[in-house]
Amino acid sequence: MKIQVALDLLDIRRAVGLARELCESGLEMVEAGTPLIKMYGMSAVGAIKAACPRAEVVADLKTADVGELEARLAREFGADWGTVLGATNIETIEEFVRAGRSAGLKTAVDLLGVRDALGRAREIMGRVTPDMFVLHVGIDVQSRAGLDLDGLLDAASKLRGEGVSVGIAGGITEREIERIVSGKREVDVVIIGRAIVNDPSPRSKFAALNNTLKRARAGGT
Repeated sequence: MKIQVALDLLDIRRAVGLARELCESGLEMVEAGTPLIKMYGMSAVGAIKAACPRAEVVADLKTADVGELEARLAREFGADWGTVLGATNIETIEEFVRAGRSAGLKTAVDLLGVRDALGRAREIMGRVTPDMFVLHVGIDVQSRAGLDLDGLLDAASKLRGEGVSVGIAGGITEREIERIVSGKREVDVVIIGRAIVNDPSPRSKFAALNNTLKRARAGGT
């Protein structure tokens, strides 16, 4: 399991500084969040990559159309990963994944807002296979209904059993990390935003959560 830190910020200087700080502490995946990209454009992706040249940089585009173009743009601006919405047209997902593969961009299908995430993932895999699916509970849903971690992990386990990598996102804190580890539930990427970014010491919080996952890996979970 790896931690991916989502930089859903509106301050590019803070985002770049925080990315550099966390990557120097061992962060392997750093996300140029959707708000950051909307505020500053694709140059935000390049700035994060420059700050973290050895980490994998995720451009969280949440592409809904023109899949080929957006995949190519993500790669041209230095992204190692790009995201496309699982709720969009299957043709867009196909174009995004295939263009990404051609350009050397890894692709993740974000299942945000999809009622039957597992069924939709299987439908997509019938046409094209991305590098990862992300099971994602959005902030607006969290604020009203909370986070169904068990539901996310059950779907993740089933998808991983079908040979595809899976990430989970949506209000993940140390409590959820402990539950994942103690329950021996395996996912490939745990995406964390506010729990690290808004902490008084993001470096320390990342180190603590990352050490928890490292201990789990060393113990064979």
